[in-house]
Amino acid sequence: MGLMKTQSSTDIAQGAARRNLAYLGRMRWIAVAGQLLAIWGTVVLLDVALPWRQMLPVVAFLILLNLVSAWRLRRGQTITDLSVAAELLMDVACLTLLLYLSGGATNPFVSLFILQVILAIVLLPRRHAAAILLATVAAHAWLTGNGVPMALPHLWHGDGPSFLNLHLQGMFLSFLLAAGLLTWSVTRITANLRDRDAQIQALRQQMLEEDHLVRLGLLSSGAAHELGTPLTTLAVTLDDWQTLGAPQGAALEEKLAVMQRELSRCRQIVSEMLLSSGQERLEEAHGMRARAFLEEAIQGLRLPVRVRVDARCDPVIMADPMLEQAVRQLLDNAVEAGSRAIRITLSPDGPDQLAMVIEDDGPGFPADILADPGQPFLSSRDGVGRGLGLYLTGNVMRRLNGEMRLANLPDGAQVTLLLPILEDAT
Repeated sequence: MGLMKTQSSTDIAQGAARRNLAYLGRMRWIAVAGQLLAIWGTVVLLDVALPWRQMLPVVAFLILLNLVSAWRLRRGQTITDLSVAAELLMDVACLTLLLYLSGGATNPFVSLFILQVILAIVLLPRRHAAAILLATVAAHAWLTGNGVPMALPHLWHGDGPSFLNLHLQGMFLSFLLAAGLLTWSVTRITANLRDRDAQIQALRQQMLEEDHLVRLGLLSSGAAHELGTPLTTLAVTLDDWQTLGAPQGAALEEKLAVMQRELSRCRQIVSEMLLSSGQERLEEAHGMRARAFLEEAIQGLRLPVRVRVDARCDPVIMADPMLEQAVRQLLDNAVEAGSRAIRITLSPDGPDQLAMVIEDDGPGFPADILADPGQPFLSSRDGVGRGLGLYLTGNVMRRLNGEMRLANLPDGAQVTLLLPILEDAT
């Protein structure tokens, strides 16, 4: 079965979120290493009584959290703002426990709370960042009146330089650590976000260009189909005259009248196409019942076969002028392929998607078209520019966040257009 799947900017945003979560994981590894080093140095080098047996499980939890985060990234799971906020809240909780076990708010590393706040502001939307801010404020306020006392020795007693005070040294080290981590992380995260925005902007520009090309392609392809019949009549008549000679008398007048009607039809088709092009530029897509949309698209096609519509549901869909041209293109293709009967079925495909299935009794699709329906100019018919209709229809579906599927039936061909439903109807 041939398949053309929609792409959107979601993949770009998700890639940026995954990279940001990876940066957050690297920062957590640095924090874990710093915490272990601080515990070891405080207990061994400074000989300060510290409840390190209670602190190590907290550090172990951070290691486990980082391993789970890395596993999620490797598994390709979706990264949401809520999951990032939950990880930052767990970081805040672990930092609160470690500070509680090492002096509470008197611990010089209490300023590391600001690191969590700034990361939340950079990474998360406003409401999630506000939650992180409230959590850090509440934790700091709670630590002000709670905490296991920790007596820090002073390396200098008397009137010596104040920088030899161990508490001031800890504050300075905390500042260096917070400033360094913020500089490293925020510069990378903001660069990643700028790259994401640039990719999304490039994608939007590409979609605008593709939209313009698809409109031109549908217009020219529709004109080619519409002009084919009258031009063929003129060509056959002129070939007969060249071979057999021009008729005389009443027969000549009759032939000339036919040729004038066909030329008038050509002028009418060109005028209608130009008018349709102008409307497509000025009108915006609007919601419309699927059955009414189909009837409007089929009306005026002058197909030599009967088109039967089987509406098992009638939801509201996005009635884009390009979708109307695409449906007409598919019907014209079916007739040119030799179909004698066409059926269009409207049925639900899930709670928020409509399946518009176009079936005919023609010869079906060649294997190369089924293998790659997105390749232009593939066709079972001869002629320059043939085979463009399916390519253009696939691009229209991608623009509408839909999907096109091709398949061969035992007695014909099947094209399925999956369209988003704006409003359901029973």
